[in-house]
Amino acid sequence: MNKFLKFVDNKIFLISIIISIPAVLALIPKGFYGASDEVHIAWLYEMYETIKLGQIPPRFVPDLSFGHGYPLFNFVFPLPYYIGTLFHYIGFSLVDSVKLLFFLSVPFSAFFMYKLLRQFSNTFLSLVGTILYIYSPYRSTDIYVRGAIGEVFSFVFLPLILLSFVKITNKENSEEIKVGWIGIAGLSIAFLILSHNITSYMFLPIALIFALFRLSGLKWSRVSINAVFVAVLLGLLGSCYFWIPAILESSLMKYSTVFDFWDHFPTLRQLVTPYFGYGASVPGPGDGISFFMGLANLAVLVLTTSVFLFKYKKLEKSDKSILVWSYLVVFISIFMMNYRSTFLWKTIPFMPYFQFPWRFLTLVSFTTPLLVISLKYFRTEKFIATILIILVFLSFPYFRPQDFLGRTDEYYLAKYIPYPEIKAEYYTQQEEYLRLPKSVEEKPTLRSGIHTLQKEGFGGIFNPKEGRLGMEAVVYSTSDTVLSYGKYYFPGWTVYDNGKKIKAFGSQPFGEVTFVLKGKGDHNVKIYFRETSFRLALNVVSLLSIIFCLFLIFKNRLVNSKIKTKI
Repeated sequence: MNKFLKFVDNKIFLISIIISIPAVLALIPKGFYGASDEVHIAWLYEMYETIKLGQIPPRFVPDLSFGHGYPLFNFVFPLPYYIGTLFHYIGFSLVDSVKLLFFLSVPFSAFFMYKLLRQFSNTFLSLVGTILYIYSPYRSTDIYVRGAIGEVFSFVFLPLILLSFVKITNKENSEEIKVGWIGIAGLSIAFLILSHNITSYMFLPIALIFALFRLSGLKWSRVSINAVFVAVLLGLLGSCYFWIPAILESSLMKYSTVFDFWDHFPTLRQLVTPYFGYGASVPGPGDGISFFMGLANLAVLVLTTSVFLFKYKKLEKSDKSILVWSYLVVFISIFMMNYRSTFLWKTIPFMPYFQFPWRFLTLVSFTTPLLVISLKYFRTEKFIATILIILVFLSFPYFRPQDFLGRTDEYYLAKYIPYPEIKAEYYTQQEEYLRLPKSVEEKPTLRSGIHTLQKEGFGGIFNPKEGRLGMEAVVYSTSDTVLSYGKYYFPGWTVYDNGKKIKAFGSQPFGEVTFVLKGKGDHNVKIYFRETSFRLALNVVSLLSIIFCLFLIFKNRLVNSKIKTKI
């Protein structure tokens, strides 16, 4: 047994892959399955094509809404799509690229969870907690029912952020080690924000509370306080090119959410009832989707309660911080999923954009495995841990899709992408997740190029050269004339008339890029999408912050390698 546990410690990434196999095995068959968020395959295509068009970082994609485009990646978390684009570039299909993202997220999340648990418990309990993390039922719901690519990816960074805070606030670590972990913390925070805005909004405030718990145990060491502050700052700056425009420029879009949070509070019974389904979330308790926390998760929660009631004084200081924090997070999450928390949903900014209160199952699925640390305070820890693993086995049947549809790229491109031609399937979907710009009074139903909005003064359009994110043309007018170009107007669209930049705006009813050509004669018109000065400055800040994080990590590894060489 001891040899096996030593092997686990030394080969934990390999072990993470092995124990993840039952969770990801159903991803192997060809084609995609019946997940709710299949649109991610089309969005990956848009990311890939936008980068090919030279827009870095991608913000406005060319093809949605009958070719009117959309500022998709100005608001939608981009990191999974960046990595998926790389997979697609090296030869994987769009469907396989998305499935590969799901596939890799599981062992990487397991690896980081094990590393976190290992800071507080022995190899055996850390392995048990890692298995519990992989096989919490909500993880299966995210992959096989919802296909929620952002949430799936965020599970990788939740344990890494906490692990970074542990390393930074560990008084036994040297300054050089802490510096390296500041870089890792900064990157992991940035990557969480870029992976899923909602999860980061849920998690980062409570992660800071965990850091405060740790700092209080160090009697508020100024060095550690500064280290945590710098790490968080680097994380926010490293992702600011995304989250600052997403917040500020949301005011340019119509306020709407597809789903109202009022209708999606799970009942307490649904959280503890062993049910797994593939249906939808609906008002009332008749949901087809599962909100079950998991038998092993509930068992750990009950055992932890007994620890707090009877053995709290025996807890080590380091254990106390993470156990108390995890316990609080679980019960705060349960409360936020209950309709009695409605006043908070109405008060806290941006909460309605969560749409589904049961998203807090993400935090429950993350924190309940941390509670296995408490098992070391039981004399029968190995027996209890074995029972937990048996309970986890009962979750294995959940990790498969309901339907193996086998659909390939062609199906999703025909359904969601009206390029290079509009297929009949495209008319069957509504792109329901897209909040339209405020200037749009009605959604376009046809593709539109450059055209005049008034007959007076318009002489004709000659030599048009239209691309997917811009065009050039010669326009002849006999007097002032108003023209529009068939893309949704959004800051970044730029129009030049005979080499001079002119004002562009959105016009009704379709919110298209509109401009006025003044005077009689030929007008050499150029239209294209570029970064605004504000966004460009944020791009530079984010890039420098990420480079600085990498420098801190590399510097730490370099110092450690020199120390080992001297020894």
